[in-house]
Amino acid sequence: MGFLQDLIDSLLIGLGFFYKALWPILLGVFITALIDTLVNKDKMADILGGRDLLSTGKASVAGAISSACTFGAVTITGTLFKKGASSESSFAFSFASTNLVFELGILIYILLGPAFLAAELLGGVVLIAIMYLLLRLTLPEKTFEQARARLQEQDLGSGLEAFKQGVHSPGTWKEQLSTRAGWQRVARQYFQTIGRIYKSVVWGFLLAGLIIGLVPEGFWPALFPASDSFAGVTANASLGVLAGVFSFIGSIGNVPFAAALWASGVSFGGVVALIYADLITIPVLDLWRRFLGWKATAYVFVIFFVTMVVAAVLMEYLFDTLGWIPERLRGATLEDFLAVKFDFTLVMTVLSLLGTALLLWLRQTQSARYASGSQ
Repeated sequence: MGFLQDLIDSLLIGLGFFYKALWPILLGVFITALIDTLVNKDKMADILGGRDLLSTGKASVAGAISSACTFGAVTITGTLFKKGASSESSFAFSFASTNLVFELGILIYILLGPAFLAAELLGGVVLIAIMYLLLRLTLPEKTFEQARARLQEQDLGSGLEAFKQGVHSPGTWKEQLSTRAGWQRVARQYFQTIGRIYKSVVWGFLLAGLIIGLVPEGFWPALFPASDSFAGVTANASLGVLAGVFSFIGSIGNVPFAAALWASGVSFGGVVALIYADLITIPVLDLWRRFLGWKATAYVFVIFFVTMVVAAVLMEYLFDTLGWIPERLRGATLEDFLAVKFDFTLVMTVLSLLGTALLLWLRQTQSARYASGSQ
C-alpha cells in the first residue's frame, strides 16, 4: 500500500507541475504557429548566409522570436542550412530558438524561479558565443558542404515536407492575419506543433513526478556530489548534460525534469546543464543525423556537449559568486506551489484553453470546407 500511495502522490505531483506549466506551453505553441506560418524561410536563409558575427547575431535574434519546440527548431535549422545559411548562423538559430524564447522563459520562471531564468537567458548568449568560437576554430567545412549538397539533392522525408507545405502563404503578415484563411493556417500549424511536442511534454511531467515521489532523497545528490573544486563543478555540469541527452525529452519537457532534480538536491550548474541539453537528446541527434549524416552529427554532438558544459560551469561560478543561487522547494512549500487556487495561473490557464478551443473550431471549419469541396 505504501508504494501505491507513493505512486499516486508522484502522479499528482507531475499533474501539478503540468497544471502550472500548461498556459505557457500553449502560449509558446501559439507563438510558434504564428512564426512558422508567417515567416518566409527562403528570405531568412539569404540573410543568414555569412559566417561573420553580424549574420550570427541576426540568426540569434531570429531564433529568439521563433520556436521553443526543439524538433521544430532543428527542422527549421535544417531548412535554413539547406537553403544556404552558414553553419554558424544555423546553429546560432538552434541555440537561440531553444534557450532565448519568451515562452520557455515563462515556464522556467514559473517552475524554477527568476535565478534559473536569468541563467537560461544569459547562458543562451554564452552558448552561442562559445559555439561560434569553436566552429570558427574547428569546423570541418568540407564535411558540412557535403551535407548541404546531400540535403539539396534528396527529399528529406514527409515530416519536413509536411512542415514546409502550406505554412507560408502570399501576402504580408498583416494581410494574412486579417483573413479567416490566414487564421486557419495558424490553427493548423498550432495543432501540428502540439502533435510534435505532446509526447515529450507528457513524459517530462510524468518523469518529474516520479523523481520527486519515488526516487530516494539521497540518490541524486549522490550522483551529483556537491563540490567546490573546478573538477567537481565540471563533472556535475557534464552529468547534467548527459542526463538531458538520455532523458529523450525536448526543451519544454526538460523544465519539469530540471525542477524535479533541483527539488531533489542536484547542483545549480547540473540543473542548468540539463536545460541546455535539449539539442542533443537521443531523438534530436537522430534528426540531426537525417539532415547532416553521421560524420557531421558526431561533430555537432561534441561541439554542443563542450559548449553546454562550459556554459553551465560559468553560470555555476557566476551565480554562486553573486549569491544568486536560490533556495529549493521542498515539502509544504512544494505542495503550496502546486496547489490549484484562484490566481494568475488559473486565469491564464482558462484563457489559453478557450483560445485553443477557438483554434480547434477554425481548424475543423477548414477541414469541413476541404471535405465538402472534394465531394
